[in-house]
Amino acid sequence: MKNLVVYYSMEGNTKQAADQIAHRLNADILELKTVKKMPKSNIKIFFGGMLSVLGVCPKLEPIAINPEQYDRIILGTPVWAGKPAPAIRTFLKQYNVEKKITALFTFSGGGDNEGCVQYLKEKLPNLKSTIALADRRRPMASMNDKKLEGFMEELINGQ
Repeated sequence: MKNLVVYYSMEGNTKQAADQIAHRLNADILELKTVKKMPKSNIKIFFGGMLSVLGVCPKLEPIAINPEQYDRIILGTPVWAGKPAPAIRTFLKQYNVEKKITALFTFSGGGDNEGCVQYLKEKLPNLKSTIALADRRRPMASMNDKKLEGFMEELINGQ
């Protein structure tokens, strides 16, 4: 089975988890990058949340692989205002991979992980495994490693 981990990360939380998952599953990895970068100041929280709520689909930088050629896709996103990062929405619109996405990991700094998961469940008919992780600056992040380990085991055993 050919696996691909697709993710968007702004501050490194999602990237770190994506790297671990890809390594453990011997999967290829694809980082989504937007053409127009998000501001790096405190305004990013407001701006990013607003883009998510409004359903904005930013232009992505070109990618070197075809995600449609993979058997299974594991998707990773930060949670912004209870929704996935806008780059994830663009990815889902650009590629016909909704049925290939069977697993999802989200990162939240205190937002609505459940709302984001529910939103994506409605768009991804074969989504089976999900995990909600906490921003590494939050106290609940101490549980991330254990939760991520369980998630990866589930993905390995579910093959």
